[in-house]
Formats: sequence, structure tokens, C-alpha cells
Amino acid sequence: MKSLNVMPTLATALLILLPAPADCPLDHLLIGCNQDGIVGTEDDKKLFVDCAQKYRHSDPEHSGDPTWLNWYYPLYYNERYDRYQIGEPGFDIITEDRDRSLAGVPDVDYRIMIECVSITPGFAAKNTTLDITLDEAGDSFNHNALSDSHLHLQYRAPNPAGATELHWITYQLYDAIADGNQYESAEPITVVFVTEPLSGDLVVDGVVDMFDLTAIAHYWRANSGANSNDYYERADADRNGLVDFTDLAILASNWLCSAE
Repeated sequence: MKSLNVMPTLATALLILLPAPADCPLDHLLIGCNQDGIVGTEDDKKLFVDCAQKYRHSDPEHSGDPTWLNWYYPLYYNERYDRYQIGEPGFDIITEDRDRSLAGVPDVDYRIMIECVSITPGFAAKNTTLDITLDEAGDSFNHNALSDSHLHLQYRAPNPAGATELHWITYQLYDAIADGNQYESAEPITVVFVTEPLSGDLVVDGVVDMFDLTAIAHYWRANSGANSNDYYERADADRNGLVDFTDLAILASNWLCSAE
């Protein structure tokens, strides 16, 4: 993998430290509720993460328009610190869609916690300015306690592991206000780095096993797969919108296979 020169590395660092412009070029996972946008349905009080910006890549053949070429983010070498890193994705909240935005006063009526439930050993998500570090299962932070909801995170892997090895972090979002009216937890969401996981490795850990079979059963026959839900966390492996026997066959083709 090619090393970045000094200027891109500095630019990435500045994007993490400075307030986000309105047209921030970095990807963010957007936090909301009532995913179907219809008031009065059973998901009104359930959190979700909009993945419309997840895994975007600049494609020169399409004038830099975002495309979704891979199911992972690359990591770039930072020679100064001898590590691989990238400054996305971060987190933000949905504000322009009133039916899917959170209602109430942040940190009073709801408290959105972002917790790491699984991560590659040695990997980390950080924002040093805000003193946020997620590098092991159980690490969490209160998103509503931030002065700006538009949060940047930098993902770091040590050299040489960051060059070729599969890395991931799985997040769980939940409401920590326990007054009986809190939001239901969102579905776990995994972000993958360096290389695409095996098809069928839905609960990303480098192997296709019973955990992944349980995951595809959870989404079975769901028919609204799209970039916005990351095709049901890749359960819709052929990206046709439906989780069906084709996707199950793809999982089965890698049964008990390992990424190593």
C-alpha cells in the first residue's frame, strides 16, 4: 500500500480537529429514529443509523461523485507515527427530516450512547481533541454530551497490521435515559477497514459461522436493502434489495472459512 505524502496526512488531521463545514467531505453515520419515516408505526421509538454515507469512494471516472465500490475503508500510512489510519466515518444526527429526527432535549429527554461491542485487537477509534478512545469492547461515550453533534473519528491500526489485515469495529447505539419512555436500541453496525470481509461474515470477526447464520435469519426476507441500511449489514450480499436464498447460498459457500 502506498504511503501518503505529508500534505494529505496534515489535511486529514485538520479535518478531525476543526469544526465541520456544512459540506464536510468525510463520511458520517447519521443517528435518527422512526426509520420508515411514518409516524404511528412500531419503529417510532427505535433508534437507527442511516448508512447512506458509509463506504463512499471517490471515483475519478464519475467526476468524483461518491460511489460504493467496496465494503471497507482503506487505511493510509502515516510515516510520522508509523501507523495506518483514516479519518472517517464519524457520527452525526439527522436534522433535516423531522419525522426521523430525535424529539426532546438532548441529554435530558434522551442520552445517545455509542458503545464499541467488538473490535480488532490493536485497532482503535479516537478523537484526541475530545478525549474519546474506543479500543476494546465496552468502551463508550455520550454523543449528546458533545458541543457539536458532528463528530469526527480517526481509526488507527499499527504497522504492519494495518497494511493488509482485516480490521473492524462494531457499534451499538442506545438511549441511557431510563424513564420508561426512552428510545429502543439501534441494530448493531459494523465498519470494516483494509480489506473486504468474507461474503457471509455478517457478524464480522474473520470467520463465517453460526453467528452469521443467526444474523441472516434476523434479516430473512427483508426487502428494502439499500445503501441507507448497508444492505442489512451485508446480509443482502448480492445487493438486490432482498435477503433470500441467493444470499444464504453465498454465506454457505464460505461456511467455516476464515479470512486468515
